[in-house]
Amino acid sequence: MADQEPIGTTRVAKGARPWSGFFLGLLFGVALAVVLQQSGVWPLDRLLLFGSAGLFGLIGILLGSAGRQRVSPFNSILPLILSVALIAFGATGLARVNEQGELHGGCTVEATSDLDSTVVTDTSRQDPFEIDPKGSLTWTATSPGPITNHLWEIYVDIGGFQVVIADNEEPEPNFDEDTQNAGDVADLSAYIEEVSNYAGVELIGVFQVGGDIEGDGGACDGFGFVRLVSEPLSTTIVQIAAGIGLIALIGLMILVFNRTREVEVVEGLLEQGGREIDLLQCLGNAVAGLAVSVRIVGILHSL
Repeated sequence: MADQEPIGTTRVAKGARPWSGFFLGLLFGVALAVVLQQSGVWPLDRLLLFGSAGLFGLIGILLGSAGRQRVSPFNSILPLILSVALIAFGATGLARVNEQGELHGGCTVEATSDLDSTVVTDTSRQDPFEIDPKGSLTWTATSPGPITNHLWEIYVDIGGFQVVIADNEEPEPNFDEDTQNAGDVADLSAYIEEVSNYAGVELIGVFQVGGDIEGDGGACDGFGFVRLVSEPLSTTIVQIAAGIGLIALIGLMILVFNRTREVEVVEGLLEQGGREIDLLQCLGNAVAGLAVSVRIVGILHSL
């Protein structure tokens, strides 16, 4: 039987890409949250990190499905459930938008930098204590009584989870039974670099910083908000986040403008004409390349 000749071409809608939209939106939301945190706009708390990821994941699903053919319930409903779950978890942080610093156990902490001075309980998410990372810092911490044989730790809050950035492994005796601890650092650069290496992240931007001390004679715990002031896009982390966010945004635009494919019409039947270049696959290769580059930067940074 002779091959039938095409009598024309037309364009038909491609299948929906909810998973592609979800992951691209998720990447963009996380990248945006990191950029805002590193720029000193808002700490990387539960509301910003999970709320942004879930919201843009949901937007990505809509962009990957609008104007396209429907797909199976698994592929269309599960990413939607994941997005809503992220948004709901992030929304639990709404009650803490106006949260201020807290101290428990009768302790006090005062600090002064080149840019600001404060007590911990006066800081808030909207008004953090500002520090020049290359400037000076003095602080005084007091307890109501001597605390001996104590353990302590300092952490930063990342998405509602405490990431320890400094602690002591062995109890400290405090033989003099001091009730005050004071410090004065003329240049914070080396100290911040040391703490950043311990934590595995570059400490720039705004953070919720907390800690606790516990030993014979008492215990104290609390947290406050600190902004390490920096120039926009001045750190490796924010540059990587901005790059990932840009790639994810391009991918979302491809989903919007690449919804149809050209097919040949053969005696009333549609046959796909030629092999089609999947732009999202190209984007995936670009993201993989960027991930390798990020890994290399991390290795070099640790040397």
